[in-house]
Amino acid sequence: MQDRDLYTTVLGLVVPWAITNVELSTGTQAIEVHIEATGVSRMPCPICGADSAIYDRRERRWRHLDTCEYSTTIVAQVPRVRCDEHGVHQVVVPWGEPGSRYTAAFETFAIGWLREDDWSRPWLGSCD
Repeated sequence: MQDRDLYTTVLGLVVPWAITNVELSTGTQAIEVHIEATGVSRMPCPICGADSAIYDRRERRWRHLDTCEYSTTIVAQVPRVRCDEHGVHQVVVPWGEPGSRYTAAFETFAIGWLREDDWSRPWLGSCD
């Protein structure tokens, strides 16, 4: 399986979303997965769902789960659409919630980890 196929499957991407590049930096132990909505000039308005023209694209970044202990970041050129009724808005991406800087998978993992902690015990290594 190629790196693009791997991340397409892991992120559950479907057309028009596509992985355009995967960059590995062994020096910083980081991976950047680049995604774009390809081959489209129209997408749904995130408010009403009306088919709307793409106005522009803005680069956004999301922290994703580590890949084999390499920090993984999703970098996407996210379209904004101009809806006749609602104006210009960023489209919804399938890997994250609107306004979040973390993928849904990362948020789910973090919430599960926090639920496992015993918040009633005092923190170890106090400053006293």
